[in-house]
Amino acid sequence: MAYSFEAELIRCMPNLQRYACKLTRDASAAEDLTQDCLARALSRQHRFEPGTNMQAWLTTMLKNLHFNNLQRDKHVTKVELWDGAMSVEASQIARLVFRDVDRAFSALTPSQRKVVKLVAIEGRPYQEAAEKLNVSIGTIRSRLCRARERLNTLMAA
Repeated sequence: MAYSFEAELIRCMPNLQRYACKLTRDASAAEDLTQDCLARALSRQHRFEPGTNMQAWLTTMLKNLHFNNLQRDKHVTKVELWDGAMSVEASQIARLVFRDVDRAFSALTPSQRKVVKLVAIEGRPYQEAAEKLNVSIGTIRSRLCRARERLNTLMAA
């Protein structure tokens, strides 16, 4: 019987899924982690030596992916602004930052909020923002400059 990387990979999947559940303690996160691990294994199958322990190879890969994700998430504060709705990670510091950013953003004039949303948050070019708001590019730049100054002042306080 000829060796098949894919067949061996499929045979290892149940144990890999159980280990991912143990690491993440969340079924959905475990599914994502397992899928990431399988995708990585397939993209690196040329590095696997047939005849060695694939379960150990996959388990090490899964564990490393999990710990890399934890490290990345520890250093990232997630703040999203979209149509006035904001969401942040659940840490206490992030909640305070969220509150301050929300208050500062609310203190801007409506025209400044629109420009900040279009240019700074959505990343639209000045020309597109000017057309959407029916003003000149100079007005967009001026409003954005004043809005940034105001946000900096409010956040510094």
